[in-house]
Amino acid sequence: MTYFSECQLLDLDPDQGTTVHLTTGAVNWAVEVCQEHIDTDHQWFCFLRAMAIRGLQQWLDQGAEALPLDYSRETPPNPGVNCQVKGFRLCLVVQGSLSDGLISIPRYTLKDPLNFAHLYVLAEVQEEADQVKILAGLRRDRLVSLKESGNLALSRKGHYHVPLEDWDLSPEDLLLYLHCLNPDKLETGHSENSVPARCLCPQPTLNVRDWLRDQLDTVAQRFHWTLLPPLALSHQLMSVQTPAEELETLLRDLERQGVTIPETARGAYQELHHQGLPGRLYALTWKVFDSHYSPEWSLFLCLGPRPGESLAPGTELIVQDETSVLVRQGLNEDSGEAYLYTQVIGNFEEQFTVSIISGEGTPLTLPPFTFHT
Repeated sequence: MTYFSECQLLDLDPDQGTTVHLTTGAVNWAVEVCQEHIDTDHQWFCFLRAMAIRGLQQWLDQGAEALPLDYSRETPPNPGVNCQVKGFRLCLVVQGSLSDGLISIPRYTLKDPLNFAHLYVLAEVQEEADQVKILAGLRRDRLVSLKESGNLALSRKGHYHVPLEDWDLSPEDLLLYLHCLNPDKLETGHSENSVPARCLCPQPTLNVRDWLRDQLDTVAQRFHWTLLPPLALSHQLMSVQTPAEELETLLRDLERQGVTIPETARGAYQELHHQGLPGRLYALTWKVFDSHYSPEWSLFLCLGPRPGESLAPGTELIVQDETSVLVRQGLNEDSGEAYLYTQVIGNFEEQFTVSIISGEGTPLTLPPFTFHT
């Protein structure tokens, strides 16, 4: 690779070590920021990631030309993209057991088109000695190449297992990249799974306003939507919940979190196995009236598993309008969540396209939701 001329003269310290000893303040921060994790295992791995981030920060600070590391000081670091340097999104991976020579990388750090990692940094945390060692790095385009060549194993939990020998960037290479390379150079190939493309030719739409009239249009029937009864305050729950009872249970849970769905809302659900995907999709709609604005409509979506099943990590729910992606939510194994929720609001002329990507990467785009009179 050829670098810019100013980088050929960059004063990188050849003796800059790769092991740093954390300050007491750094260790205390790592302990405090991860206290909210009740689960012992998650709290421990969060603590190791937090120590690794502070170690990376100290390592970048000690060079001849310090590099600023941006990360959240108030929230615990997640296992995906957890820090940035000069526009580079980094996925800092803490070295686990190397007995099998494989490093685990969350799949969503590769496929998310809006928040993928440019570089992966592997660090070893020696917590008893309060030390962090920067081991190696991996470029995004290198990881994409490994995936496309079939050389990566994907776990059921949505992680790629990358052999240690494929981490081909030395710590010195990482410094040079962060000082000199433009992040755009690593965006070639785009995401592993971009948003499923919408057909530019005319396509049928699903008119959810019919639901308020207790009707399903022909498109809804063709795509196996089932109309739900009006929302009720309670049902006598059976040993096996009906879809309507499951939805009401979910809505009660959401109400405790401050999310309220009006009783005038009407909804339907779709068993996604008809479309070749696991799971069940609920959709609710209602009119939104406000004297300050023209009448609008709301679409509430809930993607979850069928009874006795679970959605795979990496499953995504995406909502687009005519011009852009409005919402992109994904399940990751550390969240503990079983459902994906979202809500969008538009005027009566607007329509929303909903796409789902399974944990295995299979995409599905549904007919656009509309609210026509």
